[in-house]
Amino acid sequence: MPVTRRNLLVAALAASFISGPLMAQTALRGPIILTISGNISNPSRGAVDPDVDKFFVYNEVEFEKAAQFDFAALQGIGMVTVNADFPMGGRVHAYEGPLLADVLAAAGAEGSTVTIRALDGYAVELDYAEAVANGAVLALRHDGMPFALGDYGPTQLVFPRADRADLAGMNDDNWVWSIYHIHVE
Repeated sequence: MPVTRRNLLVAALAASFISGPLMAQTALRGPIILTISGNISNPSRGAVDPDVDKFFVYNEVEFEKAAQFDFAALQGIGMVTVNADFPMGGRVHAYEGPLLADVLAAAGAEGSTVTIRALDGYAVELDYAEAVANGAVLALRHDGMPFALGDYGPTQLVFPRADRADLAGMNDDNWVWSIYHIHVE
């Protein structure tokens, strides 16, 4: 078979899938908006560096390895749209983002709990399987507009409460916004 650009590209893509996940092979293009640590098998960075990771140090977040995501990497995992009233009983909005299960899979996460931390210090520990079963989405957009710092950004954990009758009574305690870190155990 002759060596062509197409053959080289196919070989390179195949090698990246064989050698590891594409996420770990792809350079991030924008600011990191989410870090996942704990029991993960696809890290893209090492331990917390006290000279650089001032926000992690300030919030007493420690890890030896982590997976990092920028907006494009999260978007590239695959987007879904769900409808939810937030706050509970309010107007229904369309939220867009990857399923939490898919984000955690991209990090190679395995465990029974996830702790989700917000920029303001709020943290929630969730049962991993329950969050996945409830259709948790790591929303990047709200009614078509990207979240921003100062509202619910950069990401918000939402559940398809308006789409599923079994979630109609779910309170807002686990609807974490301004998420920057997830730890898996």
